[in-house]
Amino acid sequence: MSDRVAGTLELFCERWVAAPPALVFRALTEPPLLERWFCPSADVRVRVDECDPRPGGRYRFVYSFPDGRVVAVIGEYRTVTPSSRLTFTWTWEPPDPWAGHITFVAIDLVATDGGTDVRVHHQPFASEEMQAPHQAGWGATLERMATVLARVAGHESEQ
Repeated sequence: MSDRVAGTLELFCERWVAAPPALVFRALTEPPLLERWFCPSADVRVRVDECDPRPGGRYRFVYSFPDGRVVAVIGEYRTVTPSSRLTFTWTWEPPDPWAGHITFVAIDLVATDGGTDVRVHHQPFASEEMQAPHQAGWGATLERMATVLARVAGHESEQ
């Protein structure tokens, strides 16, 4: 996957997390951890139907919203470098208005200040109307990751 597609709408989102890169990587690839944080708010639920984090492996995450909507995102892992980098395709299933539009996500993990900088690059978006909710979603989702992993890291350090 190229890091940048010329002339496309893209987003960048970065968040420092008080957890080591190995734990952040686990949170990105292990269903029990993903289901604790990989959604934009506490009132949205995510169920991991499939998660095979290896190059060519597939995933399917199903989101349930408070208004009763249920939508799924699917994709294929491209790069899986433990504790460092994860890249994958991202496609919503029908009836989402952007169903079938394939985008690419790259997540880099960089050990910094006793924790991890989580850097997300997501592209290309078909329009600003498609980009804006993804930008907001990634920001809110990474905040949830930071909160959950601070608790998990604290718990694991006590053991």
